[in-house]
Amino acid sequence: MRWQRAQTRLRRRLDHGRRDQGLVTLWVAVTCAAILTVAAFVIDGGAKIRAGERADIVAGEAARAASYASGPDRAARTAAAAAAARGILARSGLTGAVVVTAPGRIHVEVQASATGAISGITYTVTRDATAQLLLGVGTGDAP
Repeated sequence: MRWQRAQTRLRRRLDHGRRDQGLVTLWVAVTCAAILTVAAFVIDGGAKIRAGERADIVAGEAARAASYASGPDRAARTAAAAAAARGILARSGLTGAVVVTAPGRIHVEVQASATGAISGITYTVTRDATAQLLLGVGTGDAP
């Protein structure tokens, strides 16, 4: 009798183990797929962020260079300001627009692109910057 009870308990334990077979494999497969998906989003999102940072840096540098080239008089240096900003854009390899809005005030808009390493999606990011040339040692008066 005892022997039969022990056999019955052993069979129940073994049968219970058979019903659980494969569940851990399924859990591992789903978890790995989720981790790989999140990693893909992080890596591709990083490409977009780097493109935005690059566009932001180039826009600021181009606006700054243009404001230095423009000086306080409107007519004489407007072309020089736009040329200075376009020169920065050309050296960086990015595209953009340069607008001289006032004497010593320049607005630059830059577009940068980056391709996600995993998805292959190309992200295009636009950033802009405005620079104002200030005159005067003590007060920084605008022209």
